[in-house]
Amino acid sequence: MTGSRIVEARPLLGAAAILANTILVPIVGVSVKMLAEQGVAPLELLAGRGWLTFVLLLPLLVFASNRRAVARADLKAHAIHAAFAVSTMACFYYALRTLPLVTVTAINFTSPALTVLLAALIFGDRVRPLGWAALVLGFVGTLLVLRPGVEEFGLDVIVVLIGSILAAGMNLAVRRIPARSTTYAVLFYFSLAGAIVYGALGATSVTIPTRTEAIWFLILAATAICVHTCIALAYRVSSTVLVGGLDYGRIVGAALLGYFLFAEVPNPLDAAGIVLIVLSGVIVLRVSTEGDRQQGPV
Repeated sequence: MTGSRIVEARPLLGAAAILANTILVPIVGVSVKMLAEQGVAPLELLAGRGWLTFVLLLPLLVFASNRRAVARADLKAHAIHAAFAVSTMACFYYALRTLPLVTVTAINFTSPALTVLLAALIFGDRVRPLGWAALVLGFVGTLLVLRPGVEEFGLDVIVVLIGSILAAGMNLAVRRIPARSTTYAVLFYFSLAGAIVYGALGATSVTIPTRTEAIWFLILAATAICVHTCIALAYRVSSTVLVGGLDYGRIVGAALLGYFLFAEVPNPLDAAGIVLIVLSGVIVLRVSTEGDRQQGPV
């Protein structure tokens, strides 16, 4: 895959970052579901998450490099990214209250294909046929896990689909942020936006959390910071095909956590879908690595 690069291409770092999200993103989902079971309302959850992530990031301003990055950042680029990120976060947190973790994750896997498609249309990125085939393979695997039926398309499913479209926009937005804006600056402005928007909207509904709620809020905020760090790194230093293909592996982590924590048992079709998803990721990793060696499209 080719196209204009705003930061140096480092495909192995991008692959490692997105593979880390195989476990990190499902942990976010588990945290949201646990807080929902404790009776935490969606707006209160978003407000608590927004402020806590921002507070956790503030101590890092002690480093001069982070202060310079925040001061010199391209505010317009960060505003666009934050708008997409804050919106998609609301969609997924809302749906995770009621839908199985693996279902939300499966629906969310329209995002990688949409990201690659939009990157090709908007930025002129080139994708080799095998790269597209691998993405399609992963999407078919996702459909096997999801097995959508007309009767299942309630409000929560529609919200996740909207969130997937917004997530594709977020992925492209973070990729176009200028190099002078470091990953810390990306996290800082995204968390600031979440704290302001959801802090204001949820100000009247926020209550003092119980000890259990406080623990899950802390897990959610810390893991969310790690997730968005990985996303920012992956899409800034790697091709959208590489990141999109490997991102399908996240459903494996969701299936495992859903089984062990919520007794969501995968059936044979789920297993077949997961195999296709893993195969898709392996193909994309190989194709992307060959493409980087040959300096050609992926």
